[in-house]
Amino acid sequence: MIRELCACLLVLSSASPLYAGEIDPFGGFDNIPATGKEKTKTSENDFLSHFSGYSKLGTSVNVAHHAPEGQETDWRGLSRLRTELQLEADYRLLQWKLFASAKGFYDFAYSLNDRDRYTPQTLDSYEWETELREAFIQGALTEDLDVKLGRQIVVWGRSDNFRVTDILNPLDNREPGLTDIEDLRLPVTMSKMDYFRDNWQLSLLAVHEHRASKLPAFGSDFHPSATPAPPEKNPANNLKNTGLAVEVQAVFPGWDISFYQANLYTDQITIAPSSPPVQEHRRINMTGVAMTAAQGNFLYILEGAHLRGLRFLADYSTDYARTDLLAGVEYRGFTDTTINLDLVNRHLHHFRPELSDSPEFPKRSETQAALRINRTMLHDRLTLSTLLIFMGEPGQDGASQRFTAAYDLADNWKLTGGVIFYQSGQGVMANIGDNDRVFLELRYDF
Repeated sequence: MIRELCACLLVLSSASPLYAGEIDPFGGFDNIPATGKEKTKTSENDFLSHFSGYSKLGTSVNVAHHAPEGQETDWRGLSRLRTELQLEADYRLLQWKLFASAKGFYDFAYSLNDRDRYTPQTLDSYEWETELREAFIQGALTEDLDVKLGRQIVVWGRSDNFRVTDILNPLDNREPGLTDIEDLRLPVTMSKMDYFRDNWQLSLLAVHEHRASKLPAFGSDFHPSATPAPPEKNPANNLKNTGLAVEVQAVFPGWDISFYQANLYTDQITIAPSSPPVQEHRRINMTGVAMTAAQGNFLYILEGAHLRGLRFLADYSTDYARTDLLAGVEYRGFTDTTINLDLVNRHLHHFRPELSDSPEFPKRSETQAALRINRTMLHDRLTLSTLLIFMGEPGQDGASQRFTAAYDLADNWKLTGGVIFYQSGQGVMANIGDNDRVFLELRYDF
Protein backbone atom coordinates (compact mmCIF):
# COMPACT_ATOMS: atom_id res chain seq x y z
CA MET A 1 0.00 0.00 0.00
CA ILE A 2 2.84 2.40 0.85
CA ARG A 3 4.55 1.63 -2.44
CA GLU A 4 1.43 2.37 -4.48
CA LEU A 5 0.78 5.60 -2.54
CA CYS A 6 4.33 6.81 -3.21
CA ALA A 7 3.90 6.00 -6.90
CA CYS A 8 0.66 7.99 -7.11
CA LEU A 9 2.23 11.01 -5.39
CA LEU A 10 5.19 10.94 -7.76
CA VAL A 11 3.00 10.72 -10.83
CA LEU A 12 0.82 13.61 -9.66
CA SER A 13 3.90 15.72 -8.92
CA SER A 14 5.20 15.16 -12.46
CA ALA A 15 1.91 16.27 -13.98
CA SER A 16 1.13 19.18 -11.62
CA PRO A 17 4.26 21.09 -10.51
CA LEU A 18 3.71 23.34 -7.52
CA TYR A 19 5.84 26.35 -8.20
CA ALA A 20 7.97 27.65 -11.02
CA GLY A 21 10.72 29.53 -9.16
CA GLU A 22 14.35 28.34 -8.96
CA ILE A 23 16.52 28.49 -5.85
CA ASP A 24 20.20 27.50 -5.73
CA PRO A 25 20.57 25.31 -2.64
CA PHE A 26 24.35 25.60 -2.79
CA GLY A 27 24.52 29.39 -3.06
CA GLY A 28 26.88 31.27 -0.76
CA PHE A 29 26.19 34.11 1.61
CA ASP A 30 27.04 37.02 -0.70
CA ASN A 31 23.54 37.19 -2.08
CA ILE A 32 21.64 36.66 1.20
CA PRO A 33 19.40 39.70 1.66
CA ALA A 34 19.07 41.33 5.06
CA THR A 35 15.68 40.38 6.36
CA GLY A 36 15.34 43.15 8.97
CA LYS A 37 12.52 42.87 11.44
CA GLU A 38 10.65 39.59 11.20
CA LYS A 39 7.23 39.93 9.58
CA THR A 40 4.17 38.88 11.51
CA LYS A 41 2.27 37.86 8.36
CA THR A 42 3.51 35.85 5.37
CA SER A 43 1.81 35.85 2.00
CA GLU A 44 1.28 32.63 0.08
CA ASN A 45 3.92 33.56 -2.50
CA ASP A 46 6.45 34.34 0.25
CA PHE A 47 5.77 30.94 1.79
CA LEU A 48 6.16 29.06 -1.50
CA SER A 49 9.39 30.91 -2.30
CA HIS A 50 11.14 28.79 0.33
CA PHE A 51 10.41 25.57 -1.62
CA SER A 52 11.82 24.20 -4.86
CA GLY A 53 12.78 20.90 -6.43
CA TYR A 54 12.11 18.83 -9.50
CA SER A 55 9.98 16.00 -10.82
CA LYS A 56 10.96 13.75 -13.69
CA LEU A 57 9.98 10.68 -15.62
CA GLY A 58 12.72 8.51 -17.10
CA THR A 59 12.82 5.31 -19.08
CA SER A 60 15.50 2.93 -20.36
CA VAL A 61 15.25 0.17 -22.96
CA ASN A 62 17.91 -2.54 -23.15
CA VAL A 63 18.87 -3.26 -26.75
CA ALA A 64 21.64 -5.90 -26.61
CA HIS A 65 20.52 -8.67 -24.25
CA HIS A 66 19.86 -12.16 -25.59
CA ALA A 67 17.13 -14.53 -24.48
CA PRO A 68 17.89 -15.82 -20.95
CA GLU A 69 18.80 -19.39 -20.14
CA GLY A 70 16.93 -21.36 -17.50
CA GLN A 71 15.70 -19.24 -14.59
CA GLU A 72 17.80 -16.18 -15.42
CA THR A 73 16.10 -12.80 -15.49
CA ASP A 74 15.03 -11.59 -18.90
CA TRP A 75 16.57 -8.09 -19.23
CA ARG A 76 15.49 -7.51 -22.82
CA GLY A 77 13.37 -4.47 -23.59
CA LEU A 78 12.02 -2.12 -20.92
CA SER A 79 14.32 -1.98 -17.89
CA ARG A 80 13.26 1.32 -16.30
CA LEU A 81 10.12 3.47 -16.19
CA ARG A 82 10.79 5.61 -13.16
CA THR A 83 9.02 8.67 -11.82
CA GLU A 84 11.05 10.71 -9.35
CA LEU A 85 10.39 13.66 -7.08
CA GLN A 86 12.81 15.79 -5.06
CA LEU A 87 11.60 18.52 -2.71
CA GLU A 88 13.86 21.21 -1.23
CA ALA A 89 13.21 23.75 1.51
CA ASP A 90 15.49 26.78 1.80
CA TYR A 91 14.95 29.33 4.59
CA ARG A 92 17.25 32.26 5.36
CA LEU A 93 17.28 34.47 8.43
CA LEU A 94 19.92 37.19 8.70
CA GLN A 95 23.26 35.40 8.19
CA TRP A 96 21.86 31.87 8.63
CA LYS A 97 20.54 29.38 6.12
CA LEU A 98 18.44 26.28 6.81
CA PHE A 99 18.21 23.77 3.98
CA ALA A 100 16.58 20.34 3.71
CA SER A 101 15.76 18.06 0.80
CA ALA A 102 14.09 14.69 0.35
CA LYS A 103 13.80 12.43 -2.68
CA GLY A 104 11.70 9.47 -3.68
CA PHE A 105 11.15 7.34 -6.77
CA TYR A 106 8.97 4.52 -7.99
CA ASP A 107 9.82 2.37 -11.01
CA PHE A 108 6.80 0.92 -12.84
CA ALA A 109 8.96 -1.35 -15.03
CA TYR A 110 9.06 -4.14 -12.45
CA SER A 111 5.28 -4.36 -12.15
CA LEU A 112 4.83 -4.16 -15.92
CA ASN A 113 7.43 -6.89 -16.50
CA ASP A 114 6.10 -9.17 -13.69
CA ARG A 115 7.85 -8.74 -10.34
CA ASP A 116 8.35 -12.51 -9.99
CA ARG A 117 11.07 -12.31 -12.64
CA TYR A 118 13.42 -10.41 -10.32
CA THR A 119 15.42 -11.26 -7.22
CA PRO A 120 14.27 -9.74 -3.89
CA GLN A 121 17.53 -7.78 -3.73
CA THR A 122 16.84 -6.20 -7.13
CA LEU A 123 13.31 -5.17 -6.14
CA ASP A 124 14.49 -3.77 -2.79
CA SER A 125 17.16 -1.65 -4.47
CA TYR A 126 15.55 -0.50 -7.71
CA GLU A 127 11.74 -0.61 -7.49
CA TRP A 128 11.10 2.21 -5.04
CA GLU A 129 12.92 4.36 -2.52
CA THR A 130 12.48 7.40 -0.28
CA GLU A 131 15.32 9.11 1.54
CA LEU A 132 16.39 12.26 3.31
CA ARG A 133 19.01 14.04 1.24
CA GLU A 134 20.85 17.15 2.46
CA ALA A 135 19.67 18.76 5.69
CA PHE A 136 21.90 21.38 7.28
CA ILE A 137 22.19 24.76 8.96
CA GLN A 138 24.84 27.15 7.65
CA GLY A 139 25.92 30.58 8.76
CA ALA A 140 28.66 33.08 9.58
CA LEU A 141 30.00 33.17 13.14
CA THR A 142 32.27 36.10 12.31
CA GLU A 143 33.31 37.95 9.17
CA ASP A 144 36.01 35.34 8.51
CA LEU A 145 34.48 32.21 10.01
CA ASP A 146 31.57 30.11 8.67
CA VAL A 147 30.02 26.94 10.03
CA LYS A 148 27.86 24.26 8.40
CA LEU A 149 26.25 21.45 10.40
CA GLY A 150 24.18 18.51 9.16
CA ARG A 151 23.84 16.18 6.20
CA GLN A 152 25.82 17.65 3.32
CA ILE A 153 27.96 17.04 0.24
CA VAL A 154 31.56 18.29 0.27
CA VAL A 155 33.45 17.97 -3.01
CA TRP A 156 37.21 17.55 -2.96
CA GLY A 157 39.33 17.52 -6.10
CA ARG A 158 38.85 19.02 -9.55
CA SER A 159 37.99 16.19 -11.97
CA ASP A 160 34.43 15.69 -13.22
CA ASN A 161 35.17 12.15 -14.43
CA PHE A 162 37.20 10.29 -11.78
CA ARG A 163 37.58 10.38 -8.01
CA VAL A 164 41.10 10.70 -6.64
CA THR A 165 40.97 13.05 -3.64
CA ASP A 166 37.14 13.14 -3.57
CA ILE A 167 36.59 10.62 -0.75
CA LEU A 168 34.17 12.30 1.69
CA ASN A 169 30.86 11.22 0.14
CA PRO A 170 29.85 7.76 -1.12
CA LEU A 171 28.26 7.31 -4.56
CA ASP A 172 25.08 5.82 -5.98
CA ASN A 173 26.60 3.35 -8.45
CA ARG A 174 23.56 1.13 -9.02
CA GLU A 175 23.46 2.06 -12.73
CA PRO A 176 27.09 2.73 -13.71
CA GLY A 177 27.78 5.20 -16.48
CA LEU A 178 24.28 6.64 -16.87
CA THR A 179 24.90 9.71 -14.69
CA ASP A 180 27.87 11.98 -13.98
CA ILE A 181 29.65 11.91 -10.60
CA GLU A 182 28.21 15.29 -9.58
CA ASP A 183 24.71 13.72 -9.53
CA LEU A 184 25.80 10.49 -7.79
CA ARG A 185 27.20 11.74 -4.48
CA LEU A 186 25.27 10.74 -1.35
CA PRO A 187 25.18 13.25 1.54
CA VAL A 188 26.54 12.33 4.98
CA THR A 189 26.28 14.07 8.33
CA MET A 190 29.27 16.32 8.95
CA SER A 191 30.37 19.37 10.91
CA LYS A 192 32.30 21.84 8.73
CA MET A 193 34.06 25.06 9.72
CA ASP A 194 35.64 27.42 7.16
CA TYR A 195 38.13 30.16 7.96
CA PHE A 196 38.92 32.76 5.28
CA ARG A 197 42.00 35.00 5.10
CA ASP A 198 42.93 36.86 1.92
CA ASN A 199 43.34 34.22 -0.85
CA TRP A 200 43.36 31.31 1.58
CA GLN A 201 40.63 29.11 3.04
CA LEU A 202 41.04 26.57 5.86
CA SER A 203 38.30 23.95 6.22
CA LEU A 204 38.00 21.61 9.22
CA LEU A 205 35.57 18.69 8.98
CA ALA A 206 34.25 16.04 11.34
CA VAL A 207 32.43 13.18 9.58
CA HIS A 208 29.83 11.67 11.93
CA GLU A 209 27.88 9.39 9.56
CA HIS A 210 29.33 6.42 7.71
CA ARG A 211 27.38 5.41 4.60
CA ALA A 212 28.33 2.81 2.04
CA SER A 213 28.09 3.44 -1.68
CA LYS A 214 24.99 1.97 -3.31
CA LEU A 215 26.21 -0.84 -5.57
CA PRO A 216 24.39 -3.02 -8.13
CA ALA A 217 22.13 -5.46 -6.29
CA PHE A 218 22.44 -9.22 -6.66
CA GLY A 219 20.39 -10.32 -9.64
CA SER A 220 20.51 -6.95 -11.41
CA ASP A 221 21.99 -6.69 -14.87
CA PHE A 222 24.99 -4.76 -13.47
CA HIS A 223 25.90 -7.22 -10.69
CA PRO A 224 29.27 -8.75 -11.66
CA SER A 225 28.74 -12.19 -10.08
CA ALA A 226 26.24 -15.05 -10.17
CA THR A 227 26.35 -15.21 -6.36
CA PRO A 228 25.39 -12.52 -3.83
CA ALA A 229 28.08 -10.52 -2.10
CA PRO A 230 28.62 -11.02 1.66
CA PRO A 231 26.57 -8.77 3.93
CA GLU A 232 28.00 -5.35 4.78
CA LYS A 233 29.16 -4.41 8.26
CA ASN A 234 29.02 -0.64 8.62
CA PRO A 235 30.85 1.13 11.45
CA ALA A 236 28.67 2.63 14.15
CA ASN A 237 27.93 6.34 13.99
CA ASN A 238 29.53 7.27 17.32
CA LEU A 239 32.17 9.64 18.64
CA LYS A 240 34.92 7.01 18.49
CA ASN A 241 34.38 6.45 14.76
CA THR A 242 34.13 10.14 13.83
CA GLY A 243 36.29 10.90 10.81
CA LEU A 244 38.51 13.99 10.67
CA ALA A 245 39.54 15.91 7.57
CA VAL A 246 41.33 19.16 6.70
CA GLU A 247 41.51 21.18 3.49
CA VAL A 248 43.74 24.19 2.85
CA GLN A 249 42.84 26.00 -0.36
CA ALA A 250 44.38 29.01 -2.10
CA VAL A 251 42.98 30.84 -5.12
CA PHE A 252 45.18 33.14 -7.23
CA PRO A 253 44.70 34.79 -10.64
CA GLY A 254 44.82 31.97 -13.21
CA TRP A 255 45.36 29.08 -10.82
CA ASP A 256 44.32 27.47 -7.55
CA ILE A 257 45.55 24.69 -5.28
CA SER A 258 44.15 22.56 -2.43
CA PHE A 259 45.91 20.38 0.13
CA TYR A 260 44.02 17.57 1.88
CA GLN A 261 44.49 15.38 4.93
CA ALA A 262 41.88 12.89 6.14
CA ASN A 263 41.51 10.00 8.57
CA LEU A 264 38.10 8.39 8.10
CA TYR A 265 36.02 5.45 6.93
CA THR A 266 35.57 5.39 3.17
CA ASP A 267 33.27 3.47 0.83
CA GLN A 268 36.10 1.14 -0.24
CA ILE A 269 35.11 -2.43 0.63
CA THR A 270 37.25 -5.12 2.25
CA ILE A 271 35.99 -8.69 2.70
CA ALA A 272 36.95 -9.83 6.20
CA PRO A 273 37.88 -13.51 6.80
CA SER A 274 35.14 -14.07 9.37
CA SER A 275 32.61 -16.89 9.48
CA PRO A 276 30.49 -16.13 7.60
CA PRO A 277 32.50 -13.51 5.66
CA VAL A 278 31.34 -9.89 5.74
CA GLN A 279 32.14 -6.75 3.79
CA GLU A 280 33.65 -4.12 6.03
CA HIS A 281 34.72 -0.52 5.65
CA ARG A 282 38.27 0.26 6.69
CA ARG A 283 39.44 3.48 8.31
CA ILE A 284 42.18 4.89 6.11
CA ASN A 285 44.54 7.86 5.98
CA MET A 286 44.66 10.03 2.87
CA THR A 287 47.08 12.81 1.98
CA GLY A 288 46.28 14.63 -1.25
CA VAL A 289 46.65 17.67 -3.44
CA ALA A 290 44.64 19.08 -6.33
CA MET A 291 45.19 22.10 -8.56
CA THR A 292 44.05 23.78 -11.74
CA ALA A 293 45.85 26.31 -13.93
CA ALA A 294 44.41 28.28 -16.84
CA GLN A 295 46.49 29.32 -19.84
CA GLY A 296 44.77 30.73 -22.92
CA ASN A 297 42.08 28.28 -24.02
CA PHE A 298 43.50 25.48 -21.87
CA LEU A 299 42.69 24.47 -18.30
CA TYR A 300 45.14 22.01 -16.75
CA ILE A 301 44.10 19.71 -13.88
CA LEU A 302 46.36 17.76 -11.52
CA GLU A 303 45.34 15.55 -8.60
CA GLY A 304 47.27 13.19 -6.37
CA ALA A 305 46.35 11.09 -3.35
CA HIS A 306 48.28 8.67 -1.14
CA LEU A 307 46.04 6.25 0.78
CA ARG A 308 47.23 4.12 3.69
CA GLY A 309 45.46 1.37 5.60
CA LEU A 310 43.98 -0.63 2.70
CA ARG A 311 43.35 -4.34 3.27
CA PHE A 312 42.39 -7.28 1.07
CA LEU A 313 41.03 -10.74 1.90
CA ALA A 314 43.93 -12.63 0.31
CA ASP A 315 46.42 -10.98 2.70
CA TYR A 316 44.16 -9.56 5.36
CA SER A 317 46.80 -9.02 8.08
CA THR A 318 48.78 -6.53 5.97
CA ASP A 319 48.04 -2.83 5.55
CA TYR A 320 48.66 -1.64 2.00
CA ALA A 321 49.22 1.81 0.54
CA ARG A 322 48.15 3.11 -2.86
CA THR A 323 49.08 6.24 -4.81
CA ASP A 324 46.56 7.67 -7.28
CA LEU A 325 47.62 10.31 -9.82
CA LEU A 326 45.39 12.20 -12.26
CA ALA A 327 46.33 14.56 -15.08
CA GLY A 328 43.69 16.33 -17.13
CA VAL A 329 43.33 19.06 -19.71
CA GLU A 330 40.28 20.98 -20.89
CA TYR A 331 40.22 22.92 -24.17
CA ARG A 332 37.72 25.72 -24.91
CA GLY A 333 39.18 27.08 -28.15
CA PHE A 334 36.25 25.98 -30.33
CA THR A 335 33.04 27.99 -30.37
CA ASP A 336 30.44 26.61 -27.91
CA THR A 337 32.54 23.45 -27.44
CA THR A 338 34.62 22.04 -24.59
CA ILE A 339 36.91 19.01 -24.81
CA ASN A 340 38.19 17.35 -21.65
CA LEU A 341 40.68 14.49 -21.28
CA ASP A 342 41.53 12.85 -17.92
CA LEU A 343 44.14 10.15 -17.33
CA VAL A 344 44.48 8.26 -14.03
CA ASN A 345 47.01 5.77 -12.70
CA ARG A 346 46.43 3.93 -9.41
CA HIS A 347 49.54 2.12 -8.09
CA LEU A 348 49.31 -0.37 -5.22
CA HIS A 349 52.64 -0.46 -3.37
CA HIS A 350 54.35 -3.74 -2.35
CA PHE A 351 51.93 -5.79 -4.43
CA ARG A 352 52.05 -9.53 -3.75
CA PRO A 353 51.07 -12.26 -6.26
CA GLU A 354 48.40 -13.71 -3.95
CA LEU A 355 46.43 -10.45 -4.21
CA SER A 356 45.56 -11.30 -7.82
CA ASP A 357 42.93 -13.77 -6.56
CA SER A 358 41.44 -11.49 -3.91
CA PRO A 359 37.72 -10.74 -4.47
CA GLU A 360 38.24 -6.95 -4.15
CA PHE A 361 40.04 -7.07 -7.55
CA PRO A 362 43.23 -5.21 -6.48
CA LYS A 363 45.81 -4.50 -9.18
CA ARG A 364 49.47 -3.55 -9.01
CA SER A 365 48.85 -0.73 -11.47
CA GLU A 366 45.50 0.36 -12.87
CA THR A 367 44.96 2.95 -15.57
CA GLN A 368 41.78 4.81 -16.49
CA ALA A 369 41.00 7.35 -19.20
CA ALA A 370 38.01 9.57 -19.94
CA LEU A 371 37.28 11.78 -22.95
CA ARG A 372 34.37 14.20 -22.65
CA ILE A 373 33.11 16.50 -25.44
CA ASN A 374 30.27 18.99 -24.87
CA ARG A 375 28.76 21.30 -27.48
CA THR A 376 25.89 23.78 -27.12
CA MET A 377 23.68 24.77 -30.05
CA LEU A 378 20.46 26.66 -30.84
CA HIS A 379 21.26 29.57 -28.52
CA ASP A 380 22.31 27.20 -25.70
CA ARG A 381 18.99 25.34 -25.73
CA LEU A 382 20.52 22.11 -27.07
CA THR A 383 23.53 20.44 -25.44
CA LEU A 384 25.25 17.47 -27.07
CA SER A 385 27.60 15.39 -24.92
CA THR A 386 29.94 12.48 -25.51
CA LEU A 387 31.67 10.61 -22.69
CA LEU A 388 34.10 7.77 -23.40
CA ILE A 389 35.59 5.86 -20.44
CA PHE A 390 38.27 3.17 -20.70
CA MET A 391 39.48 0.99 -17.82
CA GLY A 392 42.88 -0.65 -18.24
CA GLU A 393 45.10 -0.67 -21.33
CA PRO A 394 43.47 -0.40 -23.79
CA GLY A 395 40.06 -0.86 -22.17
CA GLN A 396 40.84 -4.46 -21.20
CA ASP A 397 39.14 -3.97 -17.83
CA GLY A 398 35.97 -2.61 -19.38
CA ALA A 399 34.74 0.48 -21.21
CA SER A 400 31.62 2.55 -21.85
CA GLN A 401 30.54 5.16 -24.40
CA ARG A 402 27.65 7.52 -23.65
CA PHE A 403 26.07 9.90 -26.18
CA THR A 404 23.51 12.38 -24.85
CA ALA A 405 21.34 15.23 -26.17
CA ALA A 406 19.57 17.58 -23.73
CA TYR A 407 17.03 20.13 -25.01
CA ASP A 408 15.38 22.93 -23.02
CA LEU A 409 11.74 22.70 -24.05
CA ALA A 410 10.77 25.74 -21.95
CA ASP A 411 12.10 27.70 -18.99
CA ASN A 412 11.76 24.82 -16.52
CA TRP A 413 11.28 21.82 -18.81
CA LYS A 414 14.15 19.70 -20.14
CA LEU A 415 14.09 16.61 -22.37
CA THR A 416 17.20 14.40 -22.33
CA GLY A 417 17.84 11.34 -24.45
CA GLY A 418 20.76 9.20 -25.44
CA VAL A 419 22.39 5.82 -25.73
CA ILE A 420 25.14 4.08 -23.77
CA PHE A 421 27.29 1.15 -24.88
CA TYR A 422 29.23 -1.15 -22.53
CA GLN A 423 32.16 -3.50 -23.02
CA SER A 424 32.83 -6.16 -20.40
CA GLY A 425 36.16 -6.41 -18.65
CA GLN A 426 37.54 -7.74 -15.42
CA GLY A 427 36.49 -7.07 -11.84
CA VAL A 428 33.46 -4.84 -11.34
CA MET A 429 33.06 -4.41 -15.12
CA ALA A 430 32.66 -8.15 -15.72
CA ASN A 431 29.57 -9.40 -17.53
CA ILE A 432 28.02 -6.01 -18.37
CA GLY A 433 28.70 -6.00 -22.10
CA ASP A 434 25.06 -6.80 -22.93
CA ASN A 435 23.70 -3.78 -21.03
CA ASP A 436 23.63 -1.35 -23.97
CA ARG A 437 20.52 0.79 -23.62
CA VAL A 438 18.61 3.76 -24.96
CA PHE A 439 17.33 6.21 -22.34
CA LEU A 440 14.93 9.16 -22.27
CA GLU A 441 14.06 11.59 -19.47
CA LEU A 442 11.61 14.47 -19.06
CA ARG A 443 12.36 16.80 -16.14
CA TYR A 444 10.50 19.78 -14.65
CA ASP A 445 12.22 22.13 -12.16
CA PHE A 446 10.04 24.20 -9.89
